[in-house]
Amino acid sequence: MSHRSFFYSLLRAYVRFWHNRIFYRKVEIKNFPKNLSTDTPLLIVTNHQNTLMDALAVVLNVGKRQPYFLTRADIFKKDFVRKLLMSLKMLPVYRLRDGMDEMKQNDDIFNTCVKILSTGGTLAAFPEGNHGVQYHLRSFKKGLARIAFQAETEHDGQLNLQILPCGLYYTHCQKMGERLVLNFGEPFKLSEYQNAYQETQPRTLTQVTRRMYDSIQALMLHIDDLPHHDDYKWLIDVASGKGGDLMNTVLSTRKELDELRKNTPEKYTGQIQAAHQQRLLMEPKSISPFTVGKGKPAIFVLVLKTLLLLISSPVALYGVINNGLPYALPFLMTRKLKDPQFSSAFRIVLFALVTFPIFYLIQISIVGIFTDAQTTLLYALSLPISGYLSHHWARKWSETMQQWQL
Repeated sequence: MSHRSFFYSLLRAYVRFWHNRIFYRKVEIKNFPKNLSTDTPLLIVTNHQNTLMDALAVVLNVGKRQPYFLTRADIFKKDFVRKLLMSLKMLPVYRLRDGMDEMKQNDDIFNTCVKILSTGGTLAAFPEGNHGVQYHLRSFKKGLARIAFQAETEHDGQLNLQILPCGLYYTHCQKMGERLVLNFGEPFKLSEYQNAYQETQPRTLTQVTRRMYDSIQALMLHIDDLPHHDDYKWLIDVASGKGGDLMNTVLSTRKELDELRKNTPEKYTGQIQAAHQQRLLMEPKSISPFTVGKGKPAIFVLVLKTLLLLISSPVALYGVINNGLPYALPFLMTRKLKDPQFSSAFRIVLFALVTFPIFYLIQISIVGIFTDAQTTLLYALSLPISGYLSHHWARKWSETMQQWQL
């Protein structure tokens, strides 16, 4: 069974550019194990907060590996989307809500997963089974552990199958221009549990599933205090705005808050209440917690930033004029989605494969009709550059205007 595809490599490189360079302001990949051979069978498990974007985050950022990904089946219904997802090696998993007849197809899908792992492939999936918008790791299903053990057992415990936990962290999981971190942990060999599995399968499945859970929870932002979830996240973002390594700041602040909640609950409550009051003051003014954390610079610096932005505004305006429609249309087209969390995934697909390619082709063709080849080439090169610069300018302008209000 071949796990490499030239077409997949080309498509992934193109989508990765849009995902890592355009849709997100910055994508960080931390601790991915480079010493693992690409032929080592690998099961990547991660938290599931941001629907299809979680799958794309992993598929696009695991080096030379070309992982297959288990994804909820209902997003495969439209032919165009189905073909795109299948070309990215995503496999549908059917749930009870899809109907009993559909669920019978899971046997074939799981057998395919076993075959992928048995032949040295990479499989990635979400043990939670479904997504949730909160920064909270929910209970895991045991299905992935069963698949892994079935593959390992077929090779008498000699497959060398390894499980790699990953924590995904989005500064905001639905907005464009945010930051994303893939925080990988230490892989562990399933063969460590093979003898125990042969003796007591249910207990061993629970142990392996629990190890997955504990490993991922340590790699991500996990908020236990769900009644104060938004205020807790505000405190995390304020701390992140002060600079430094994003994931280290998130995890260290989480540790401080959790210890405070456990040891001195009155101080924790005070911080949560202060965060809530700050949110009530800042959110109506559209001031982000990152801006609050960064603080207001000296007036001279703020004036200089504003002047530089005003001077460079013609470049931003050129970018808006030439990129505004293909940029705006995906937002208009995804307004009425039943699940707003799917909006990011559909937008990046529309950006990369529909609106920008079509509009760029039309615009370049029109310029080519009325001008010479050199002018047309310069115009074609200016389109993505000006689009990127205008988006960056808008982000800086928003940040500067927020700082004026502090």
